[in-house]
Amino acid sequence: MREGLIAVAVLAVLMLGGHSVLRWSRRNVVPGHVPWSAGPLMIRPPRKNAVMFGITALIPAALLGALTFRSWDLGRTGPMGLLVGIVATVLALAFATYQFAYALRARLLVHDTGIERIGVSRRRLVGWGSIAKIAFNPAQHWFFLTVSDGSHLWLPADVMGMPEFAQIALRRLPPAVLQADPVVREVLDELAGAAGEDTRSHAG
Repeated sequence: MREGLIAVAVLAVLMLGGHSVLRWSRRNVVPGHVPWSAGPLMIRPPRKNAVMFGITALIPAALLGALTFRSWDLGRTGPMGLLVGIVATVLALAFATYQFAYALRARLLVHDTGIERIGVSRRRLVGWGSIAKIAFNPAQHWFFLTVSDGSHLWLPADVMGMPEFAQIALRRLPPAVLQADPVVREVLDELAGAAGEDTRSHAG
């Protein structure tokens, strides 16, 4: 009975905390389109998925931790059971921590030399000339880039900064890559046109 109450209390705290984190995440996303002026263009992927993954991992971590130490306190598990419970709890917490760090840190820097992907602990620069293929998924609304070494990058098309990305991509992507998929070229043209219209409206 007591373990059940602990589990309910933990779930309630996590649900309330998760709601607050999501509200904070939404509040820190600037709506609309802000014209890009100079320097590397920064694009942030949606944070919602990473935040939700982190919250989802916190729930079993909290439950495992509470039940493990409760079972140890009542003498229902031995040292090996305690160790297994601690390891499982730490792994779940580590995954949750990584997801929250990713939501805060992950971004793409786009400039004339290429696209730099910044993750939690790594950075990677992909030159425009090394991009072998670009595709567009209309259902998920993102671009899928294939690099010459076989690795991949994906960029959501409906986040702030993508109109400016389209302008740079149209200038810097290899012509053969742009000509290979008319749908991609059309989407890039539309995005780039939106950026141009917004710049003219601000100038006026």
